[in-house]
Amino acid sequence: MRRWSPTGLCLLALGCGVTDPQTLRPVATVEGALETPAGLTGDAWLFLYRPGEGPPGEPAVPVFLTAVSAERLARTGRYVFGEVQANPWRLWGFFDVDQDFRGDVDVLAQPTAGDRAGDGVDFNLQPGRPVVIDYSLTKLVPVEPPAFRVENATSDTFALDTASGLMLTSLTLVADPLGRFDPQKTGFSIGLVDEDGDGRPDDRDGDRVPDLTFTALLRWLPRPGQHPDGTDVVVPLVLNSAPFLGRLGSDVSTRLLVDRLSLTVVPQAQEVLRRGGRRELRTFGPPPIGEYELVVLGASGQFWRLPNQLGSTLASQALRFRFERASP
Repeated sequence: MRRWSPTGLCLLALGCGVTDPQTLRPVATVEGALETPAGLTGDAWLFLYRPGEGPPGEPAVPVFLTAVSAERLARTGRYVFGEVQANPWRLWGFFDVDQDFRGDVDVLAQPTAGDRAGDGVDFNLQPGRPVVIDYSLTKLVPVEPPAFRVENATSDTFALDTASGLMLTSLTLVADPLGRFDPQKTGFSIGLVDEDGDGRPDDRDGDRVPDLTFTALLRWLPRPGQHPDGTDVVVPLVLNSAPFLGRLGSDVSTRLLVDRLSLTVVPQAQEVLRRGGRRELRTFGPPPIGEYELVVLGASGQFWRLPNQLGSTLASQALRFRFERASP
């Protein structure tokens, strides 16, 4: 009978560990139980985003998606992401009560009125170490996405000027249910920002005016090679907050549903940098010449953009925006 020395046993054990495929694979699973409101049925949709991305921030493309059908949800109540690369991630999802989610249409791949949403959860996935995250989908989504049309558009392209003179352009946005949303719940939801949860309005930019839970911007759509990946160039759209602040007072729980807005285009572009999951802005200069999309973002992360993939059948949703050279 062959005898193994202690050194030999250690080498054998190390050898087994090195050849273990589970140790070598830089992936792991993410799974957990889902909590949904009693008495409701529907499908659950869950997404994994890069750190700092996903609702309630600007629209972003998830890296991983998984779905749990109403039947499977009633049977197991669990979700699972299979082989996910070891990295920091952000989990977000919602409970599609009316089952109208459309993953093939950009503006319809989000919750609508009556659905239930969850909070974003940040976590770090280690190689070969499954993560269990039980997830609650119980927060009521009270309004529809902020679908709209631009009332003062006179053609299929809204031409903008890169000049920063005294004549500024305004865009008139009108809420539009587009024949698919509840008209009574379609509009621009506006409230006061309270990110720290202290019950008082926030003033993040220090201008002594409370911030509103509404963001609108024009985002440059560069052609290949025109701009490095990983950053965006945006042109902010300014909303006169005075009429809304008077109605909101200092109550951070109040939300106004507005059916019409006038936004001013300020032709000074900003570059959006993302570092370590954080969003930073820096001055870019005059807006680059080219095509843009108009993005409206509500407090909950519901959004709308023009042009969008409904534009093939609805002319109002095919509207494009373009910055041209400054007029002489």
